[in-house]
Amino acid sequence: MKWKEDVAVLLRQSDPQQLHRFGNIVRFFAVLLVITLIARGTAGATMPVVTLQAPSSGTVSRNAMMNGTISYTGGTPFTLPSGLLVTSVPVQVGQTVKAGDTLATFDEEELKRAVASKQAELQQVQVQAAQQAEGDSADPYSAQLAQEQLERAYAETQKTYEEGLESVERMRLKRNEAAQDLENARNAPLDDTLPKSEAEAQKQANIDAATAALEAAEEALYQAEKAAEDANDAALSAAQSVEDSRNTALHALEKEEESVADQNELNRAAAAVSDANAAELQAELDALQALLKEGARYTAPQNGTVIQLNLKVGENSPKVGGLLADEAADYTLSIPLDKDQAQQITVGTVLHVSQSKVSGDAAVQNLSEEDAEGTVTATATLPQGGWNAGACNVSATSQSSRQDFVLPSTAIRQDGDGFFVLAAEEQNTILGLQNVLVRLPVTVLEEGDTTTAVSGALDYDTQVVVSSDKSVQAGDKVRIRDNT
Repeated sequence: MKWKEDVAVLLRQSDPQQLHRFGNIVRFFAVLLVITLIARGTAGATMPVVTLQAPSSGTVSRNAMMNGTISYTGGTPFTLPSGLLVTSVPVQVGQTVKAGDTLATFDEEELKRAVASKQAELQQVQVQAAQQAEGDSADPYSAQLAQEQLERAYAETQKTYEEGLESVERMRLKRNEAAQDLENARNAPLDDTLPKSEAEAQKQANIDAATAALEAAEEALYQAEKAAEDANDAALSAAQSVEDSRNTALHALEKEEESVADQNELNRAAAAVSDANAAELQAELDALQALLKEGARYTAPQNGTVIQLNLKVGENSPKVGGLLADEAADYTLSIPLDKDQAQQITVGTVLHVSQSKVSGDAAVQNLSEEDAEGTVTATATLPQGGWNAGACNVSATSQSSRQDFVLPSTAIRQDGDGFFVLAAEEQNTILGLQNVLVRLPVTVLEEGDTTTAVSGALDYDTQVVVSSDKSVQAGDKVRIRDNT
């Protein structure tokens, strides 16, 4: 070939020492190539093999297994007289009964005594209610007596005034008569039968006597006016005192009427309470008498299933004997949730319920408040079926809202610095182009059973390690498993 001939010519024309140096160089690179190939082969054989997967958008789901309790929804309480000695209970919880079936029997003699005692108690309360409803009224006697005394005092004052006027008027008339007698004595002519001096002396004597009589009449008038005034003042003072007493009596009567009215209102309220107590006692008496009429047997008021029984032989009966569920009653599912389950289960979460050979789905209708132990109770109404009151198994699957980056949970790693993933990047190394792992920090948003939603420096082209045949860490060179 032409190139071989050219090389042969070149070699013949070359310096032997240069040819020797050239041969050494060729041999060095040949050895280096062999060593590189051996190193790459050895490294490739020992490299971890990893499976990669890119993040995708989607939801995170979690499954929970729980224990629940099935019970009848509602139930009608059957009430009966309390405090009676139970002699037999021929039914048990879960038993279906018909109206009129015996639920319990009681000591008949004790029942008779209870009827007599209840009748006496009812009569006492009824009498009390009648007395309280009757009410009371204020006693007006004192006020009436004070008014009568005041009227007599007014009359006495008027009489005293009139008598004083009459006495003064009599004294005034006498004073006027004395004044007229004095005037007459002064105007009288001299007695012509007597000497003039004697006649004048006699006339003067008559004038003096009339003057003295006038003075006495005026003094008597003054005394009469003074006596009348004093009598009037005394009568008015007495009347004022009596009027004050009357006013005090009227005020006391008003206060008494207010007090009586308040007391009557309290009595009417107490009468209403007594009437209510009487009505309750009457209902209790009716129940006792009805029980006695049935031969001390308490019977089922309707068809249904006994779902709660509070009656025990040898013990006194409670007011509520138990609960009787209607034949068409629904079943209620109750599930205690711990804190983690309470965050997963929400109102509307669909539950799959299984009990023996019966199964069905029900949606959570209510979540209770957290109790002292941190437990939340979820409740749901079960669909019609062959359920029984008791324990059951419950499972639930919850899904998060749609997340941007979802990875298999095996891709999420954690160290002292937090959560991270390992991503594979192609890098040039001394052995050529290789896949090297790099650490990418992430934030865990929501964890599921097999997948986890995260955020961080990711995109949909990032190839993340989801599994490996050996332990790996950032900086490791790896081989990628061919999933095809």
